[in-house]
Amino acid sequence: MALELQPGDTYGGNIQILEVLGSGAFARVYKVDVPGYDAPLALKLTKEPVTAGDQAQRALREITILRSLTNPHVVKTFDCGLRPDGHIYILMEFLAGSALDEWHKFDTRLEPARAVAIVHQICLGLAEAHAKGIVHRDVKPENVFVERNGHIRLLDFGLARSWDGSPVVGVNATQTHMVVGTPHYAQPEQLETRELSPASDVYSLGMILYELLSACSPFHAERTLVDVKEEFSAQPLYWLRCHSSSAVVPITQQPGCADLPEALVRGIERCLDKDPSKRPPDAGALANILGHVLHRDMDVPVAGNLRILRPGETRPEDRLFLPGSYRIGSGERCEISLRHDSVLRVHAVLEWAGRPNLPQLRPITGDGSVRLNDEPVHKPIQLRTHDEFCVGAFRMSLTFRDAD
Repeated sequence: MALELQPGDTYGGNIQILEVLGSGAFARVYKVDVPGYDAPLALKLTKEPVTAGDQAQRALREITILRSLTNPHVVKTFDCGLRPDGHIYILMEFLAGSALDEWHKFDTRLEPARAVAIVHQICLGLAEAHAKGIVHRDVKPENVFVERNGHIRLLDFGLARSWDGSPVVGVNATQTHMVVGTPHYAQPEQLETRELSPASDVYSLGMILYELLSACSPFHAERTLVDVKEEFSAQPLYWLRCHSSSAVVPITQQPGCADLPEALVRGIERCLDKDPSKRPPDAGALANILGHVLHRDMDVPVAGNLRILRPGETRPEDRLFLPGSYRIGSGERCEISLRHDSVLRVHAVLEWAGRPNLPQLRPITGDGSVRLNDEPVHKPIQLRTHDEFCVGAFRMSLTFRDAD
């Protein structure tokens, strides 16, 4: 019989159930009180004892992934494992707010700067996962959480797989032979090559952004998203036909969208390209596009200054620093390119969600060549303004200013 706890119940001897927060096919989520923690937490608990291999794999995948992520746009995990009764649990921070599909019903257009800021934060949550070779595979409004202060978190990595074969999550995404995720936000390649990559998550992000900005379906001119969803509710595979063969209606042709910034329109078109190779390659790349839109086109005061002092030089270089995710290294795909023997292809990742958050520096190497104030750094750290950090032989610092 399924384990369905109620407020007032005790689980595991010391976990007090305060509230049922939600329920899915595999697990329920509870608000709980746990001794040793000053505030309530969230407990995700499988409904049934895990005996089937595929169910255990799904749950353990999510646990492994969540424990490896440090980005502030992903829910923080405190404890997890397999209980003696056979149930898998994850103890996470409790979030106050609501899922994006509850916070916004998609029946009206969201103010453009707000819509871009929401998807930008989702990108930042996904960027770390993509850098680790993890594809979420089920990016949709139900898995995006809006906290009461407007901070965005990405939830539910239970469908994630490693697209590059990394053992952190096991099975390669190309080995699947079924449609995964939610048909509404699925990708054209699921019906073609069946190969999922970070660009597949970017397609789903493009869908969400298009719908937030227009309240319309990307595949139907001047038809509201509410109407299309109602029509497709009995035949969800209609969405797959649209993804596979229906042309995307240019967002500027939807009511109220004619004056969207050109860079934003181009970015959305690229995200929704049916060819994954023509999309932004990952969430970090899309975050950088949206960061430029926020700063240069929407006058959101998010810009900072990145100062770089190259080895052997005395005059530093100043660069505009926008919210986003930046790979630092000597590789061709590094957004902050540092050509020097002391710098590997991808040496570190610098991420910033914009004010009031502090930037985060995440070393990729473990050799101590990433340093903060001349002290080796081996794990993600937050940078304060004027902190000096080094990547190889390069010295850098960040300052923040209002938008021009």
